[in-house]
Amino acid sequence: MKRSHLYILLAAALLAQLTVLNLAKVFGSVPDLMLIVVIFFGFFFGAGAGLEAGLSAGILKDVFTVDFFGINAVVLGATGLLAGLISGKLNKESSMSQFFLAAVFTASSMSGHYILVSVLSRGGLALRYPEYLFSSILPVSAYTGLIAVPCFSKLTAFYGLRHLEELL
Repeated sequence: MKRSHLYILLAAALLAQLTVLNLAKVFGSVPDLMLIVVIFFGFFFGAGAGLEAGLSAGILKDVFTVDFFGINAVVLGATGLLAGLISGKLNKESSMSQFFLAAVFTASSMSGHYILVSVLSRGGLALRYPEYLFSSILPVSAYTGLIAVPCFSKLTAFYGLRHLEELL
């Protein structure tokens, strides 16, 4: 894995996230491409690569969002690390595993983000967690899971993980 590839992929994912993905909304949701990249690096290259991808993606997101600076870095760093730690426990070749992994980690990272923001906010949040769960977390998680499978296929081909690509 070349670090330059990681940073180029994250920059491209951020650019797409901030521009063209708003045109691909389904039920008001867009997939989280940066999270897909983070999960891919953790799942296919290990905990260290996942942590680096997550921290880098989080810092990029923190720069471009109006939020408490550092929350995205913490949440995405933890997500990448955990994806790397469980990488040996799931079948990497299975599309169902990839969908499940991306959907669960999306839901977990969005929930973690919500919790951290609610703890740090003085005035509370406009949406209670159940409303946020059904209006945002579940649709975004499902959409990100669906988009993750073809993204993982393209990334495995790019990184020469041919034995994995043929099985997808």
